[in-house]
Amino acid sequence: MPANTSPIYTLIGDVSNDGTTGMNQLVTAAANDYTGIDADVSLIFTADATNGGYIQRIRFKAGGTNVASVARIYINNGATPATATNNQFYGEVSLPAITAIATSATIEIDYPMSFAINPGFRIYFGLATAVAAGWVATVVAGKY
Repeated sequence: MPANTSPIYTLIGDVSNDGTTGMNQLVTAAANDYTGIDADVSLIFTADATNGGYIQRIRFKAGGTNVASVARIYINNGATPATATNNQFYGEVSLPAITAIATSATIEIDYPMSFAINPGFRIYFGLATAVAAGWVATVVAGKY
């Protein structure tokens, strides 16, 4: 039987934020632009280098008490994000002011994506306003 060269199901799930310091990578600095070239954008997903991947959604979770901000999401072609032509502004979602207390949960905000992504492409996000405790962006995806 020949190999499936056009997969519709992912081979392996990928629930991560591509953090080099572990899964819980809190982003606090502002990357207030629409090009994705700011040094404070954070890599949150890299598609499989050969077959690409499928991105279901991004879940944003506050790491504590924060002022309101906006998460801006960029698709990168796998090359340096410091060059604007390598990035495509995809969308944004409002992140509310959060007051973390010991007796109540903070909300999760899901940003739906639901599309296949090319081999080696990446997803980055940046905050429009700096925050104190930070936000974690976790991609729920799969690699083909």
